[in-house]
Amino acid sequence: MILLLIFFATPLSFAQTNKTDSLFSKIPEGMTLIPGGIFEMGIDKNELEYLVEMGRKVPHMSEKHAYWWFGDEIPKHLVEVDSFYMDTYEVTNRQFEYFVQETGYDAQGDWRKCAKKDRVEHPVVNVTWNDAKAYAKWVGKNLPTESEWEYAAKGGRDVKWFPWGNSPDSIRANYRYKGESFFAGIVRLLGWRKINTKPIGSYQPNRFELYDMCGNVSEWCDNVRNPYPNGPQDDWIYTKYGPFKKNEKPIYGKAVRGGSWQSPNPVFVRLNNRNGFIPAYFGNGLGFRCVKSIK
Repeated sequence: MILLLIFFATPLSFAQTNKTDSLFSKIPEGMTLIPGGIFEMGIDKNELEYLVEMGRKVPHMSEKHAYWWFGDEIPKHLVEVDSFYMDTYEVTNRQFEYFVQETGYDAQGDWRKCAKKDRVEHPVVNVTWNDAKAYAKWVGKNLPTESEWEYAAKGGRDVKWFPWGNSPDSIRANYRYKGESFFAGIVRLLGWRKINTKPIGSYQPNRFELYDMCGNVSEWCDNVRNPYPNGPQDDWIYTKYGPFKKNEKPIYGKAVRGGSWQSPNPVFVRLNNRNGFIPAYFGNGLGFRCVKSIK
């Protein structure tokens, strides 16, 4: 049986109830309390077959390609997460512009390119990990770890793939659910596609009242995208075709989660899906949200 959200599953004593009430009363503005617990993070290797079916519209999708793209999600493992606060929404252009104006911060990313007057309540994009980290520090917060992000994205539910359940649903997240042709994929890679984020709060939240944990923009996490413990990094098939090469110095980058408006298939906006970039990377499908420790 999956151990999930011990916080909710175990009856609370009077002292615990008072402590929880205290945490709720102290929630910072614009944030949501994420009660701590234990959850299953990642996937099992035998679930790759299902991901092949989910991603069947992706060109050349096969179990070998799924192993390449999603092998770093293996294995499924239990993770305990302490209670914390998380931004209810992704950081917006308005918020990031205020930060820059107040501090004189010289951003690495070209965030102003997409921060037009009609997009002030859209999530900020074209920010590097360093930019996101600087903003988080200024507001007295941090970036979430991958475990915090995935735990929060599940919303306290026993779900495998999406915050709302286990089946793709294009009305619940902003992504390119109709797929893309080979030519459209080239346009995406070259950065020629017109940006298509949505204002924050355009879709239904998960059960933790967090918005856009899948789609809209991918989100920077605090940690390096290392392989999971006991993962397939020693598997010859995976290391030949996947991102963790044998006999080469690993360049994992900082972890990125959530998929974006650019994602051409629901298989890439799953809450288990991992990506990673060097801290100086930026793109028009990549933003962030912050967390704050309760301790």
